[in-house]
Amino acid sequence: MASSTSTKMSEETFDYICTHCADGNLIKEALKYCVDCQQYCCEDCLTSHRRIPLLRRHSFLDNSSVKPQEQPKSLPAFPTKQCNHHIGKIMNMYCKSHDIVCCYVCAAEDHRSCKDMMSVSDNIGQLYNKTDISKATLKLSHTLDDMNQWQKHTDTLLKQLQDSKTTAIKAVSDYRLEMEKCLKKMEKASIKEIEDEYKQIESELLEERKRFEDSINELKNLKKLMVQASANIAQMFVCTKLAEKNFTTIRDTEMKTERFNKAEVKFLPSEEFKSNIQKMVHLGEASAISSRKYILHKAKKICDMDVLLKDDKRGVRAIHGSCIVDDTVIFTDCFNNILKRFDISSLSLIDYCDVPVGPCGVCRVGDKHVAVACRYGVVQFVSIHGKLSLSHCIKMNHDCYGIAHINDKLYITDWNNSLHMYDMSGKLLKSVTRDNSGQPLFKCSNHITFNDQKDRLFVCDHKKGLVCFNAQCDYIETITDPDIRPDGICLDGYGNIIVTNSALQTIVQCGRDGQKHGVILKSKGYQYNVCIHHGHRKMFVGNHLDTVEVYKLTWKND
Repeated sequence: MASSTSTKMSEETFDYICTHCADGNLIKEALKYCVDCQQYCCEDCLTSHRRIPLLRRHSFLDNSSVKPQEQPKSLPAFPTKQCNHHIGKIMNMYCKSHDIVCCYVCAAEDHRSCKDMMSVSDNIGQLYNKTDISKATLKLSHTLDDMNQWQKHTDTLLKQLQDSKTTAIKAVSDYRLEMEKCLKKMEKASIKEIEDEYKQIESELLEERKRFEDSINELKNLKKLMVQASANIAQMFVCTKLAEKNFTTIRDTEMKTERFNKAEVKFLPSEEFKSNIQKMVHLGEASAISSRKYILHKAKKICDMDVLLKDDKRGVRAIHGSCIVDDTVIFTDCFNNILKRFDISSLSLIDYCDVPVGPCGVCRVGDKHVAVACRYGVVQFVSIHGKLSLSHCIKMNHDCYGIAHINDKLYITDWNNSLHMYDMSGKLLKSVTRDNSGQPLFKCSNHITFNDQKDRLFVCDHKKGLVCFNAQCDYIETITDPDIRPDGICLDGYGNIIVTNSALQTIVQCGRDGQKHGVILKSKGYQYNVCIHHGHRKMFVGNHLDTVEVYKLTWKND
């Protein structure tokens, strides 16, 4: 046996260590067990017991207290770990049915009906197994190593997150400076325009002033000559006739000239620019990016949620689109031409409103509206502030099916062969039908979404694959994985995208680049659209029937 020298973080081992010292991260060899304290004591703690009057009557056990057939070590075996639920109670009971240790209060409260409760100390001989202890110790060491690695990884992520926040804030400041440069450039251009307008009018006024000045000088000279020639009637006659001619010339000239009655330059601010700036709350969009790399979701079905109202016509192809709005989920009922909102927790109907014929895709637009893509060429904006109510609408010259919104632009598919980009007033900015080589991009352009970084737009086409663009609608690539024949698509809140494949009857999890991670659900039904509430970890799958499938999401390794 090793000596009783104490050490912090010592690698020395003892058969029994002092309980009180171990709580202070000191390793000392125990010499006796205090029955009253239910702790092992080293030599110094025994001395304290002798010095403190209240502790002097405590009873101690050593190897002499153990029967010879029990083959004692230096001290009898007693547990010293205190119960987490009952302060001061030692975990000295074992329930064989539940294979757990606890204190006697836990045993009385939670294991009253268990018939195989036993005292750890009294039955340690049959309970103790060296092999089990060795396995548990080894597993504990490995788990501890894993946890330390995960903790280091989390620390790295926290540092990465902190650095990214600093970078993002600097990007805001840099963008503001860039906008200030643009404003200064615009200011300079506006000032130049004012100067140009000023110079034009100034030149005309100076020219007119010069004409007046010349006329005034001519008249002054004639007047002077007339004064000087007062005794010379011949000269007076000539000056008189010259003066009369000048009167006529000046009068005719002034009558033909458009006289100025006002001269000023003004600056009229752009109301459109001012209005757009006032509508904006942020300089851009902030997004938090977190992902569990290559960890698949596990989906457990909760229920089939009936989403039809009492007066609805029941039939196939009902729910075409869905989106999450705060703690609610909104569905488009294409068959009954209704927008419906349900509570995420209770799955109960909150409210609904009628929309134009053929509502399909739906996406959130700002804080107070959603935009609904309707099949026959209409995008209907619906207020979500309070009860659902129709706002304004935009009419297109093509069918509308999938819809997404970012940076005051709408992206709309036509369930055919095109993707269109519009501004918020309905002005067409771009239409895409073919790739750079002139080949058709789509056979059936369907639901769409951006990834969480807003640098990729994904368009579902169950015949071609997952077609990828940037925010300017420039084509990037088409993902043609055999497991991806997408109809519905959404984000999961962890950097992944989720796609439904009605023909394959599967739901696939992909990375933010659109590449497949794996199949998370196989079903006998046809999944046409999907949305996920990140906080509640609920997934809603529309199947073009009268119901929506609701799943609880966990991670595969949970």
